[in-house]
Amino acid sequence: MSSGSKSKNRNSGTRTIVQILYWVTVIVGLWFAWLNIQPYAQAVRIAMATATADAALIKLIAAIPIINGIAATIGTALHWVVGLLIWLVIQTVEVFPIILRRDRAFMKVLIDEAQSSQKFAIHDSDDPALSALKRWYNNFPTLTMTNARNLALFVYTIDFLICVGVYPPCKGGFGQLMFILMTGQWSLLDWGNIALLVITLFAIETIIRFLFWLGQIVYFMKSAHSL
Repeated sequence: MSSGSKSKNRNSGTRTIVQILYWVTVIVGLWFAWLNIQPYAQAVRIAMATATADAALIKLIAAIPIINGIAATIGTALHWVVGLLIWLVIQTVEVFPIILRRDRAFMKVLIDEAQSSQKFAIHDSDDPALSALKRWYNNFPTLTMTNARNLALFVYTIDFLICVGVYPPCKGGFGQLMFILMTGQWSLLDWGNIALLVITLFAIETIIRFLFWLGQIVYFMKSAHSL
């Protein structure tokens, strides 16, 4: 067998391994996504249970033979649907900066605009409004990435608060948590909830980064062996 054939076979085997790893990661990501939707569905269910309902309307719906069954089915699954939608919005905003950074053509345009666009000097004698406008104009090419990153951090904070409410790291609330951290009584922490909290916050982002990395490997391998 020639050296070219051996190299081609090795390349084919390596790409197959990478592709298998890619799809295994996708399946694992779907499983983690299902786990991550659960706290949002639970939070929605708690919010719906504590919300004030129209008792007369509920009695009326319950008295209608067919409608009551449909309403009961919808009511059972509604918190999952709403939780899924909330999770999709939050997760999309959190990973959006990662997706933008992986678009090389988009990043090149931002860099070219940032390097070639006119910059206004900001003077101490400038009116505060004028200084703000100049600063905004000078930073305009990079505002897309800056705003995406800031929005992701804001949504991460909301995500953390929701997940802490569903997976509290200890019993007794925030005050008890501070007491445990200050006294070092780590055995009082609920490590299972802490693990679920970390998984909910960072698992999908980590998997997406890993998938992008595998995609880059496949891309550069194809480019290298097509020469």
